[in-house]
Amino acid sequence: MSVPSDVELTLLGLADLDRLAALHHAAFPPGQAWGEDAFADLLKLAAVRCFALRQADQLLSILLVQHMAEQAEILTIATDPAARRKGYAKILMDLAAKDLQPKGAQTWLLDVAADNAGAIAFYEKLGFARDGQRPRYYKRLEGQRVDAILMSMPMGGQTIR
Repeated sequence: MSVPSDVELTLLGLADLDRLAALHHAAFPPGQAWGEDAFADLLKLAAVRCFALRQADQLLSILLVQHMAEQAEILTIATDPAARRKGYAKILMDLAAKDLQPKGAQTWLLDVAADNAGAIAFYEKLGFARDGQRPRYYKRLEGQRVDAILMSMPMGGQTIR
């Protein structure tokens, strides 16, 4: 999968907090989206990078990654609902891997809410394996608790099946 000619890869930072929060709120249900403070806290860490695809001034998709030694943890990935099913999340992961592998990253890690069937299917399609779960990890607006599914995959090994 290649990047369409009118789509640009960029790195986002603290100057982009409003845009990051707006995209996250559009991509996630109420109560699950991150605000500017959450993004600010993470982007202040040296190990965290935010890769983004944009078309003109519109953010299409973001991938927030924390790279530590051989591991790159996906902290969040979000795509504008109007831009879904075009391969942007996969493109971001491929481009991030090209950036992170020379720095020693070998494995993708993530956790995903057990009730997020679409995300789980996406990760499994890429080749992620389930490694375990954290019971009652996520809290929903109604107070309900949802397990987190832990997943991993060798970096560079992702292929759409």
